[in-house]
This record gives sequence, C-alpha cells and structure tokens, in this order.
Amino acid sequence: MIKSLFIGNFKAFAETQQIQVKPITLIFGANSAGKSSIIHSLALVHEALRTGELDMFRTDLGGSSIDLGGFRQYIHRRQANRRMDWRLTLNTKKFQGRLRELLEPVSEITAGVTIGMPLDDMDQPLRGARPNVFSYELESEGKTLLRMSRRPAGHLALDLLPYRHPVLQRIIKALLESSTTTGKITDKDIDGLEMPIAEIIANLRAPMGAFFPKGLKDHSGEEDGEARQLSFFPVSKGYRQEDLAKALRLILPRTLDELIRELNTQLQSEINRLQYLGPLRSYPARHFAFAEHEDINWYAGGGYAWDVARRNQEVRSKVNTWLGDKEKLSTPYELSIRHLLTVDDLDADHHEIIANLETAVTTDDEDAYGGDLFGYLYIDVMKKIKEREENLSNVQELVLIDRRTDTQVSHRDVGIGVSQVLPILVSGYASNNKIIAIEQPEIHLHPKLQAELGDLFINSALGDNQNTFLLETHSEHLILRILRRIRETTDGELPENATPITPEQLAVLYVQPGKEGSEVIHIPVNKDGEFDRPWPQGFFAERAKELF
Repeated sequence: MIKSLFIGNFKAFAETQQIQVKPITLIFGANSAGKSSIIHSLALVHEALRTGELDMFRTDLGGSSIDLGGFRQYIHRRQANRRMDWRLTLNTKKFQGRLRELLEPVSEITAGVTIGMPLDDMDQPLRGARPNVFSYELESEGKTLLRMSRRPAGHLALDLLPYRHPVLQRIIKALLESSTTTGKITDKDIDGLEMPIAEIIANLRAPMGAFFPKGLKDHSGEEDGEARQLSFFPVSKGYRQEDLAKALRLILPRTLDELIRELNTQLQSEINRLQYLGPLRSYPARHFAFAEHEDINWYAGGGYAWDVARRNQEVRSKVNTWLGDKEKLSTPYELSIRHLLTVDDLDADHHEIIANLETAVTTDDEDAYGGDLFGYLYIDVMKKIKEREENLSNVQELVLIDRRTDTQVSHRDVGIGVSQVLPILVSGYASNNKIIAIEQPEIHLHPKLQAELGDLFINSALGDNQNTFLLETHSEHLILRILRRIRETTDGELPENATPITPEQLAVLYVQPGKEGSEVIHIPVNKDGEFDRPWPQGFFAERAKELF
C-alpha cells in the first residue's frame, strides 16, 4: 500500500528525495553514499510511533545495527537548526470504511511531518530543547489538502485548508447535500463559504500523538448544546448562505477529525508492518529455547528466525530444501527438532515408573519383571511413558543433523553462510504482508546463492506471502537474476515453479553522493529485463573492464 517515501535533511540527504516503493525495491550505491539512510528513516518513525521519542539513539527494531545518535547526529550535516522532512504516499485502493468514503475518487494520498528543534531569534536551537514535530501536511492530486504547524503551547493548529482543492470541494458538497435540506450545492454556494471556512481554520487545534496528530478539536464553542446532536440541518430560501455556513461550521470539523484519525491509523498500520535484518546476522545462544531473555539484536540480528524455524514445521521444511539442494547451499545439514523433558514433567506417575524400574533392575526376584527384563525395560516401561506423553510440556530444541554421519550438531557449529542466509529464508517464508528491510542480504554468500535469493524475494513478494522488500545491496548477481525473470516472464519462458515478475513490480534505485547531499536516482527497467538508462558513474562497469 506504500507507494513512495520522501526524505529530506536526514543523514546523507539534504534536498527531499523521492523513493519509489515496489514489491521489490533494490537500493544500490557507493559505500557511505546514504543507501542505509532510507531504511534507517523508517526505523526512526517506527520507534517514534512506539515511544514518542524523536531524540533517539537506538531503535528496538534495529538493535545495535542502527545507531541514529540522536537528533543532532541524524539531521543532515549535524546542523540542528534544520528540519527533517519525512513523507509517505499511500495507495488508497485498499482503504475501507469512512476513509474510503472520504477519499473515494483519490488514487493516492501523501502525509508528512517535519521534525526539528525550537529556535531562538538567532535561528539557533534553544538551550536544553528537544526535537518535536513542527508541521503536518496532507497532499492529494499534487496539491496541499491541509497543513498545520506547531504552536508554543505544544499543539498543532490549522494553517491552510484550500477549500477549492478538488478533494475538499467533493467532501464539502457531499456533506452539505447529505446533511441539509438543500437538494444540490452549486459552485456559487461553495464560493460563499470562504469566510466560514476561514473561521473554521482559526478555531481548529490538533493535540499531538506519538508522531502524528490525534485528530482535530473545534475550539469555537459552537458545537455545544442541541447543535451537537444535530445530523440534519434546515436551509431556508432567504438565509441559504447563512444556513449553509452554520451547518458547515458544525459538520466540517467532525469530518476533518475523522479524516486525520482514520488516515493516521492507516499510516501507523503501514509502518508497523516493518521488519528489519541488519548487515551482519548472528547466531542465537546455543540453547536459545531456554534463554531467559532476548538480546537487543533478537530481530535485527536474526536470532528470532531460528526460533521461528524451531516452532514452524513448514518453514523448517523449506529451509531444509535450501540447506540440502545442490543448486542452493548444498550443505550436508538439515534442521531437526529434539524433544526435551523438564523437571516439572516428572510428576508422581513418572516417579512411580522410575521407582519400579529401579526395583526391577536391582532385585533378584524375577517376578518383579515377569522373568523378561528386556521386555520389561523396552516394552512395558516405554509403553507407560508413551501413554503419558500428552501430558508432557514437550520442550523443543532446534538442532542440525549432519546427514553424512547422522550426528547431531549445534547451529553454532556450522559455517557462517548458514547463519547469514537462514534469517533471510525465514523472513521470506514465514512473513506475510510485511515490509522486510534487509541490509546486504548477500553478505558471506557465494555468487550463485546470491542469484538464488532473487527467486526467493520474487516468490515471497509476488506469491502467496505478499511481502514488500527493501534491499540495500551491492550484489550484481541478485539483480541479474531478477532481470532474467522479467525477461522470461515477457517471453513466456519462466522455469517451472518460478513466479512471474514485471518491470512495474521492481524499483531499482541508485544513491549518488554529492557536495550538496546525496541524490536518489531511479533506474527504469523495461520488459526485456534491461536498464533504460545508463548507471551513474559507471556502476557495475568494473565487471566489463575485467572481462574485456
């Protein structure tokens, strides 16, 4: 549902940059160009929505992989008198309920905030000040729909409500036609509402939430008494304009409040879809099933993925295919589950079984075991334990089996390639309708496997899982596989079980550093799986130099 992201005055970016978001978005660029800034801005907003903090150093999502360093570090060039610009464009196609009604003709809407410090008369941050949201703006059809800014008391107040905006005109007409006795609202009626709308703007306030305003409150005092209960307003012939203005003063603030609340709920829902994997995935503790707590890198480092593989048999089976397939990792290992008992499982019944077993193997009385010690040990005792299995807590531990020797090994005893790729595989297989941001998915993987990841991402994004991938990468092999699948989709030559992909489902971005800040350049791809413009600064040209 996210169509575009806009970032300005954040880390490497000065001028606001537009970042297209497609089912698969690949982010390329030189080292330190600002590729990771795109993902980090999303992590910042994710954390702000969770905590209300804007002067953050670390994020729960990013663990130790994302160190924002506080506002004075993440603001561009560390100039604390700048204001960060962050906006998100949503496709409205899947909006439902009241939000769908209000924005029925609109295909997309952009919501954005600016973040900054309160400044003194010399344009410098006030001593001891903390960053705040300073403005909130909605845009549709390329024009501002409403704009509000921060007041000294800490709330936001409406600055601009351009009632001639096509969306607002449709809303105002629909409100008045459905809430008054008039049959039709004309353009002349709309023209006569300029002063009432100016009064509405002057009286609306927006208390701040964690990151977005909570809605709009009318401070005019008009919406009280019986007027609060009215849902249908009379319009007389002699006082048509006055009656329409009175009705609008009462119903428009409610509607704008609904619009902001519903839209911000949708925005927060989109941001909460975000998952993140850092550039260096790590092994969890050797016996993580018994770990008393999750470390700060449980998600960013991929530790959670091992727990998902432990709990989810279907995901475990798909990962095992990757581990053993000669066309993929080609390792001798497979994931398996070891069932363990806890002390609590040894209730009175089990103590009785153990006591009887001890008596049987230490006595000379054959009657204790019916004259058949072997049968007693391996049939009778095991049968009794099996009968009680349903009552066991059945703690499961994830282990790896070396198929060459049928030997059990720990996940910490195998190569680093497994630790790097397993969290990516689990994210692709176990996640549904998530935004999965991964830095350097190709790290520590050989070229062929990097290419195979391309198929994983295509299938997870465009198959049943319907995930969205933001991939910060240097891998030529990864993009070549995706381009190949586009070409094969066009030509009708896709291999069996491969998921089709079109150019419209892929965004290729190049982040180019410059003296005035980094720039995001979009590299279009055509239906033949070819780039429609040259790469900036000869990126990927080194391969041709080495070959020729």
